[in-house]
Amino acid sequence: MNNHYDTFGKTYTATRAADPRIVQRLVDLLELTAPAQLLDIGAGTGNYSFALAELGFQIDAVEPSQVMRNQAKNHSNLRWHATTAESMNFEDNSFNGVVMTLCIHHFANWQFALQEASRVSGGGPIVIFAFNIEHKADFWLFDYFPQFLKIDQDFAPTLDELERYVQESLQAQIEFFSFPLPKDLIDHFVSADWANPEVYLQEKFRKGISSFTCLHPDNLKRGLKQLEKEINNGDWREKYGSILENETYDCGYVFIRIRK
Repeated sequence: MNNHYDTFGKTYTATRAADPRIVQRLVDLLELTAPAQLLDIGAGTGNYSFALAELGFQIDAVEPSQVMRNQAKNHSNLRWHATTAESMNFEDNSFNGVVMTLCIHHFANWQFALQEASRVSGGGPIVIFAFNIEHKADFWLFDYFPQFLKIDQDFAPTLDELERYVQESLQAQIEFFSFPLPKDLIDHFVSADWANPEVYLQEKFRKGISSFTCLHPDNLKRGLKQLEKEINNGDWREKYGSILENETYDCGYVFIRIRK
C-alpha cells in the first residue's frame, strides 16, 4: 500500500468518521453476525474498524502508516497490524470475512491484495467500499479539478477489471451495489460534500482527502480560486444548484461483494 498518509494524514480524524449508513451497509453485505472474526484491510485511523468492533465483531485491522494508526481509538475487540495488504502473514482461513473501505486505490498491487484477502477469509465474504472511476456522473468538483479524473485512472482499477480478475483468477462471484451519497455524510471523503461546495475551500477538509494531496500546487491554487469566485458571485449555484434539491447524489460510489 502507498504510505503517503504518513505525510498528509496527521489530522485525518478531524474530518473523517465512520458514517453509520456505510457501517450498516458493510454489515448487511457481510451477512455475518457478531462475534465473527473480521479483517479490515487498509483500515486507516480505524474509524470503521472501531464501529464494527462496537457492534461486537472481533476486528484485526491492517494499516502500514504509523501516523494513521496513532490516531486510532482503542477497543477490546480491535487489534492492529503494521503491515500492508500485500504482505499479510495471517494463516489461511483466519477470518470469517474481510472489509475494505476507500482503500483499494492505494494498494501497490490490488490483484495480489485481493488474492490475499480471499486466502485469509477462506473465499469470502469480502466487502469493499470503493468508487467506479468510469462513472459518467457530471460531478461539478471535476470542473474545477479535472486532474482528479487522471489521478483515479492511474491508481484505481475499473469495475470491469475487478470483475474479470475475481471471476477468472479467484474463481469467485462478484456483485456490485450502487451507493448514492447522502448530503449529510459525516465521513468527508472526496465526493461526500457534493451539496456543500464551501467545504472544499477549507484546508482541514482537503487534508483528509488523498486526491487533493496528489494535485500539483498550481492546479490546486487555480481550482480553489475559481471555485471560491463562483461560490461568491452566484455562478456555482446557477450552474449546479439544482442538485441541492436531492437528498442523495450518485457520484459513482459502490459496494462490492466477493465470495465463493
